[in-house]
Amino acid sequence: MLKINRDNQSFSLLNTPTLADVSITERYDLQEFISNSPDAFFKEIGQELFLVGKELEPSKTVQDRIDLLAVDKEGTCVVVELKRGNHKLHMLQAVSYAGMISQWEPDDFLQLLDDDQQEALIDFLEVDREDINRQQRIILIAEAYDYALLIGAEWLSEQYGVDITCCRISVATDSATNSEYLVCSNVFPAPELAKEAVSRGLRRTGTDKVKWPDWEAALSVVTNSALAAYFKQEVATSRESYLRRRTLRYRVAGKRRWGMHARNNNAYVWQLGRFDADIEFWQHGLSKPEDVKPVKKGKCLRLYLYTEDDFQFFHNAATEKLQASEWLSDAPEEDWEEAETES
Repeated sequence: MLKINRDNQSFSLLNTPTLADVSITERYDLQEFISNSPDAFFKEIGQELFLVGKELEPSKTVQDRIDLLAVDKEGTCVVVELKRGNHKLHMLQAVSYAGMISQWEPDDFLQLLDDDQQEALIDFLEVDREDINRQQRIILIAEAYDYALLIGAEWLSEQYGVDITCCRISVATDSATNSEYLVCSNVFPAPELAKEAVSRGLRRTGTDKVKWPDWEAALSVVTNSALAAYFKQEVATSRESYLRRRTLRYRVAGKRRWGMHARNNNAYVWQLGRFDADIEFWQHGLSKPEDVKPVKKGKCLRLYLYTEDDFQFFHNAATEKLQASEWLSDAPEEDWEEAETES
């Protein structure tokens, strides 16, 4: 890494010690740095991930632990393994963990999180919660990589479609300010190779979206018959909708107020803005009142619909009873767009 000197328009090299030189360990330092600031680190290496936890047992039959476990927006489980220096068995360890994790059910992930974290994960996902862990991928983080490891990663990726990313990290220090920097660069796949692999369908990087050609196809995988029947009824009456996210939209005085997203076994409803005693209103009429919760720092509500009575109650409320309600607060339109994207 070069330091820019604007006064004399020149560069100067920063010091580049090893992690060992600056006493940064894998478990007690690097792992902690990442887990305390996951969004910043994952963004730096070009990833958008939700951190589930650290030091997690992939199976009760082994004593090993996964350094970091994350989920991407498509619900793919991401095993992140850290190594200070270079270790030729780095990838083998991660592959074995991914294999064990593939046996997990979606609820196994959710049980690792508290209620607020579960809500945050569900909002983060672009797929149904039931789609968590349908696929697995691996991110290796190390200071250096053996040639054999990189060849093995390429072989697994090209021949078997295993999604592996190898990220090289290093430390840079500025003696003038005593500042320390972490430098990250992906060494496999190279950016141009990643683009080519996506075009050939070999890599699942989270950019592919769930798509359906029509509503019949979109609802064909829904296991809740009451949900499927309600959506078909609403679509038949030309309800405003968004097929790509299997969402129905409801307005009051022309303003969007509710979005109903079809999951496999329930409907996820997002209320944009608040009206007086709205939590009590929904809790009184829905089969699972405990699911009604404020979100977005209280600017919105989240609720779930399961039964035919739930859908009928919501329909009557959104299309008739609440049309004349006075709204106490509004949420910005971007909150709606965010909810519709993440639901």
